[in-house]
Amino acid sequence: MEGWLFDLHPTPEGGMIIWLITRRGKALRLHDPWRPSIYAWTKTPANIASLLREQRLFDVQTTSDYKYVSPNDFQRTKVLRLTFKRSSDITRFLRNINPTNLIETRLFNVDVPVAQLYLYEKNLFPLALVRAHITGEGISWELLDDAHSCQYETPPLKGAKITLHIRKSARVTSFNDPLNSITIEAPSGVLAIDNGSEAEKLLELARRIQEIDPDIILTKNGDAFVFPYLIHRAFQNQVLSQFILDREGRPLQPTATRGKSYFSYGRIYYRPSPIHLLGRLHLDACNDFIFEDCGLQGLIEIARTCRTPLRRASRETIGTNMTSLQMYQAFRRDILIPWKKNEPEDFKTAYELLKADRGGFILEPKIGLFDKIGEIDFASLYPTLMMKHNLTPECISCQCCAHTKTAMQVPELDYNLCEKRIGIVPHTLRILLRKRAEYKTLMTKTTDPKLRNVHDQRQAALKWCLVTSFGYLGYRNARFGKIDAHIGVCAFARKVLRETIEIAQERGFSVVHGIVDSVWLTGENASEDDYVNLCDAIEERLGLPASFEGMYRWVVFLPSKVHTELPVLNRYYGVFRDGKVKMRGIEYRRRDAPPIIKQCQRDMINCLASARSREEFLARLPEALRLVRRYIDRLQTGRVDIEELLITKQLSKDPSEYKHNVVQAIAAKQLVHEGMQISAGQNISYIIQETRDIEKCVIPSELVSGPIRYNAAKYISMLLDAAVGLLSPVDQDGTLRQALTPSPHVRVR
Repeated sequence: MEGWLFDLHPTPEGGMIIWLITRRGKALRLHDPWRPSIYAWTKTPANIASLLREQRLFDVQTTSDYKYVSPNDFQRTKVLRLTFKRSSDITRFLRNINPTNLIETRLFNVDVPVAQLYLYEKNLFPLALVRAHITGEGISWELLDDAHSCQYETPPLKGAKITLHIRKSARVTSFNDPLNSITIEAPSGVLAIDNGSEAEKLLELARRIQEIDPDIILTKNGDAFVFPYLIHRAFQNQVLSQFILDREGRPLQPTATRGKSYFSYGRIYYRPSPIHLLGRLHLDACNDFIFEDCGLQGLIEIARTCRTPLRRASRETIGTNMTSLQMYQAFRRDILIPWKKNEPEDFKTAYELLKADRGGFILEPKIGLFDKIGEIDFASLYPTLMMKHNLTPECISCQCCAHTKTAMQVPELDYNLCEKRIGIVPHTLRILLRKRAEYKTLMTKTTDPKLRNVHDQRQAALKWCLVTSFGYLGYRNARFGKIDAHIGVCAFARKVLRETIEIAQERGFSVVHGIVDSVWLTGENASEDDYVNLCDAIEERLGLPASFEGMYRWVVFLPSKVHTELPVLNRYYGVFRDGKVKMRGIEYRRRDAPPIIKQCQRDMINCLASARSREEFLARLPEALRLVRRYIDRLQTGRVDIEELLITKQLSKDPSEYKHNVVQAIAAKQLVHEGMQISAGQNISYIIQETRDIEKCVIPSELVSGPIRYNAAKYISMLLDAAVGLLSPVDQDGTLRQALTPSPHVRVR
């Protein structure tokens, strides 16, 4: 049998179910009586004997094997391999282990998702083109594909989108509201299910899904509401046992766990529990970051490259997907995967810590409007440094090269780098960097816009992996992370930027701004060729690819909103000579800015974009200001759609935990009062109302049912902040805001 490996999952009875999609689009179900294994190592044989006594409760086969217990090891060690009949037995086994036996005993590969473990062991990957040979002992796989390839076929996947229409009995939709109708959008057309009782509609949905037999079911908010609502309504109508949407014939069931709030990179996020459909892929447009940001092709690329099952890849973070690729590399090298991270940070004195933990190199920008500025950038600088210098936990400050005179040292620090092996992290990054570079090359070569979009989605997904790789190197729970390696990357990056500036100054350039991996330069009468030659000189001396992003017609570096005399590192906007606009840190780029303010800033910058010099920029200011006045007039006269006023904020706490009446907490508490479940990390959208009642100063978007009286003065003030902020470097006398402020006597209609 030949086809693409679409889905796989373990069965309660044991073994692995694999779904293939053939070239004709047919789904095939295969069963492989495969058994998962974990490993145990201890210095004390008595601990192994105790483990063996405990495992008699399960159907387990025990054998001896030789593996690398740690990535630091140069020799394999004898370990015990425990092979279970069912993956669920591993979880039960871990619960039954006496904690005292784990004091000197270490377990490995125990929490690797079992479907991923199957892919690692069989050397397969999702969406791989394979040929399956059925034997008496199971399935023998023949791989007809290459995970490293950038030009691969994908199966002819069929999709269906489900949309519910619910008869609300209150201002907020609840599970108790009856189902009015269902819309299914499929390749064959749009189907409306609106006849019969509610139970009949639900069963008709299940029948139609089995009839259409889609590979992908697309929903909006499916994990948090659509499927939980359908499950509840099916239960209420006593048809839950017949409500089957997957390919395994199992009724749709509620998840065992609730959604969770979690802390990452300084922010609180919320993720509802995913609802998966066995044999199909459920894509939730509100809970699939990769799909939302990089499209289906980006999701496929992540699943193939990182060897994560497609439905798991769609819901996990980029870091978790990237970790899967690292675990695969370890597995293929016979390195055991630790149950929990056990690589501590090396001890440092206060002086050593002060010297080491300093982050990237930054030069504050000069506030103002500039022309004839060029930008030079190091693409994927940190991942490239990690790969180039072998910056990985097992290779930094290694003992095997500690006293070698030729060993490379981390700049400014006393860390040596291993020269005898390539670490897991650099090897992983080599794959990601090579594939992304090849996709970018393919984008420039093709003239087919659809194919260019495919390559763009795939390279964008890999970019997220590369961006995450540096943070995960210092993440305390990363399987293959260590803060000392993270510090080493920063040290090399500081050296690179310092030397880049030196090379630029030697060639007569002056630095206007520099931040981590980019520099903005100006040179008297410098041409684009001069910048390209500078990039060549940097690459020749540093051995790193430097790219010339382009010359700006003009660029504005903005000050702090609070302290207007201080510059901000990443707050600017400008236009390249080819007309491309670049913006960072302004309201247009912020998620919490109302659309009308984003539109105003976008129109202002587009108006100024035609200016080819500082002088032309200043000459076009009156036209940009007229645009602002038109937006103010729209707000004053009420000619604004409600959607243009929505402000979206992320909750940093549960609504009940807020001690002050911040607007997002007020909106969240209104939703809770209406019966909605709101958790920390969720986004709340609201409109500011004109009222003196603090409890009603905002209204959540879910509660808007008709015309409302929005607070025009507040929105105009926000608009002025955004507009005047853009032009603050050229607002020499500080009178711009006063000139734009409308008369207070004009009221909203």
